[in-house]
Amino acid sequence: MSRDRPDTSMSTVGLSVNAVGLLISGLGTVLLFQHTTNEYHSAIQDIGSIAVAYLGLVLLGVSVSLMGVAVLLSRE
Repeated sequence: MSRDRPDTSMSTVGLSVNAVGLLISGLGTVLLFQHTTNEYHSAIQDIGSIAVAYLGLVLLGVSVSLMGVAVLLSRE
């Protein structure tokens, strides 16, 4: 592979992984918001562990997104 051409496959993978991470994080945020604002679900006694699970999903999305950024930066 020539040094003059950028490695488009790595940048595509990096952007894809970054997008998946953002989607996971966004999904976790929406689920957490819906769960805590729902009158029935917010009355559940174990809301703390449920919220921690959703926050874990948000943090998983952030870490996947950061891995996508690392892949993007590693191509240089």
